[in-house]
Amino acid sequence: MKLVMKLVMKIALTFDIERDNPNFLNTYYGIRVGLVKILKILDKYHIKGTFFCTGNVAEHLPEHIRIIERKGHEIACHGLNHERLTQLNFPKCQKSISENKKILENICHNTEILGFRAPYLKPPKFLFQVLTNLGFKYDSSIKAYKDLNRDQLNVNQIQEFPPSNFSIFFRLPMSYYYLRKRIFEKDVVILYFHPWEAINMNKIIFNQSNLFNIFKNMIFRPDRRVNTGNSFIERISNFINESKSKNVEFVVLKQLLKEK
Repeated sequence: MKLVMKLVMKIALTFDIERDNPNFLNTYYGIRVGLVKILKILDKYHIKGTFFCTGNVAEHLPEHIRIIERKGHEIACHGLNHERLTQLNFPKCQKSISENKKILENICHNTEILGFRAPYLKPPKFLFQVLTNLGFKYDSSIKAYKDLNRDQLNVNQIQEFPPSNFSIFFRLPMSYYYLRKRIFEKDVVILYFHPWEAINMNKIIFNQSNLFNIFKNMIFRPDRRVNTGNSFIERISNFINESKSKNVEFVVLKQLLKEK
């Protein structure tokens, strides 16, 4: 009689370290306030996360990036200024990502930068060649395996870790309970969040002087404000608790790298 070993489910908690809602706000409340709350939760449960950092935030708030590193979390790249890479040609894209990587390396002296995530999860077709040229080992930008160019992956030796669609609905009413059950059916799940989710974005949005932006975000972009702040902190804490009860293993993305 053969014994079948059940694989331990792995969850990677990843965080995009960027301005509050890029292209809408130019503030850093999420980094200054929300990031602290997130790091406290990870400390409480002895979990390490992967933090995809923009060069813009690293230059404005380098000590916050150093705190992430000192706590033993993984540091990775998320673009220079959260620009849309699909609007850049190859040389400009490579220059932008290279500068992002150099900024982080100058701040985090004890960290090897191995990973990248494209802003807005919109990578250009030539991204893997750029990442190979710059010494990266993995990307986490493409949500569906069907969208991968496998020939390009094989040539460039870049491993892809698709971020889960579950993350988008994590804060939305009702959907959280449905998605929570679906998550635990998987072998590996990569969730992605933002520090601004840990602050009350309703207050930030309502304090804007642009009435059109307020209306647009209240009506058409509930994902920018619903269940942010204390609600988000409570949900992610409950999710971690439930995951721990199911003996889930929390990992950083570089732990998923395989030898080729």
